[in-house]
Amino acid sequence: MDKLQGKRIFVVEDNLANLAVFATALQKQGAIVIQDNWNLQTAELLTRSLPIDLILMDIMLKGGITGYDIFDALQSNPQLKNIPVVAVSSLDAEQEIPKARAKGFAGFIGKPISLMKFPDYLAACIQGEKVWVASW
Repeated sequence: MDKLQGKRIFVVEDNLANLAVFATALQKQGAIVIQDNWNLQTAELLTRSLPIDLILMDIMLKGGITGYDIFDALQSNPQLKNIPVVAVSSLDAEQEIPKARAKGFAGFIGKPISLMKFPDYLAACIQGEKVWVASW
């Protein structure tokens, strides 16, 4: 079953191996994946890519920028602030889940991800549910 059929998912991830894993898993479920591995002008790229159903956001990015920094920039943009954002990170979930909740993220999924459950979690977030998963 294609849980994410036709859904447009924007992935902010600077690790090309992770980006490839996410993109492959999402495309197998019918999603359209827009990739941002440079995380330089994310808001502009997102705006050009609208409509977007969900944003996957790595927390540790290049150049001292964090996923939280990008999230803050998205929240200040009326066109982008209502798109659900899910953190996908290998950082300590006990510390990061409360931070992500406080910021207003739609969820947190710890790395390494479960390829079996990942599409279900994302489909739930697109439907408005919150997903908080530490790791495997």
